[in-house]
Amino acid sequence: MEKSKLFKVCMIFILAFVLIYAFLDNQATETTQVSALADESSYEVYTGKIAYEYYKTKLSDNQKIVYDEIKEAYLQFKSTFSTKVESIKSNELKDVFTAVILDHPEIFWIDSYSSIGDIFTGDVNTNMVIRLEYTYSKEEALQIKQEIEPKYSQIIEGAKKLSSDEKKVKYVHDKLVEISTYTSYTNKEKAKFQSFVSIFEDGRTVCSGYAYGFKWIMDNLDIKSATIENIDSKDSSNSHIWNKVYLDSKWYNLDVTWDAQLSKDNNISYKYYLLENDEFYKIHTTPNTLIEK
Repeated sequence: MEKSKLFKVCMIFILAFVLIYAFLDNQATETTQVSALADESSYEVYTGKIAYEYYKTKLSDNQKIVYDEIKEAYLQFKSTFSTKVESIKSNELKDVFTAVILDHPEIFWIDSYSSIGDIFTGDVNTNMVIRLEYTYSKEEALQIKQEIEPKYSQIIEGAKKLSSDEKKVKYVHDKLVEISTYTSYTNKEKAKFQSFVSIFEDGRTVCSGYAYGFKWIMDNLDIKSATIENIDSKDSSNSHIWNKVYLDSKWYNLDVTWDAQLSKDNNISYKYYLLENDEFYKIHTTPNTLIEK
């Protein structure tokens, strides 16, 4: 191709890019910001109010703002929003999104997000729109809640009758083992199995169901808990998720999944139950995303 023709093609491409960028920027300025609803009864599925936000505490001030916005946008089933912060690095935004997922298992309809960043600096131009994708519609989420609520409510009410947090934690651990079976799933079932829906729907679940189910019940019992995740970028089958729980002014680790797999009939395993870091991480890989401090 002649140099003059190549130059023209490049200029057309650049002009097209600028026009598209300008169009999207104009579209984004029309996107409204999001904030918490004044009336909690206006939340149609869950409110997000009772969750212990372990990972939010690890974020910067700007990240915490975006964290609240993403959480609220999902709770309100909004498809787009514009943030109050001026800019945020794309990797920082990714950490925010992960933090919302890990802190809020009740928002089981979370799928993914997209935004337009500055191609030269890696900043997300937050005058642009942030778009959210969903695994379930609001109507589907409401129906699922109605189906699973009796199962987890029964466990919560049983735990509330016990005299100490330690007894409550053991009770929940045991009940999750009793009601579940670790199993494989198809790609069509991914949304169900990568949330607490699976363990509370029919008991067929994987590590995500155990970990998010445990976290959700701890939130309802006002016991501090967190989901801890290790993602293997090369082999997703090696990825795993478990929990930490705060008892007697100290954090302990537990892996309900691995205990469930070792449990037989009425003999429940406690091999991976309430272990301190030095013992637990001899057999578990240290998390590589949002490492706990």
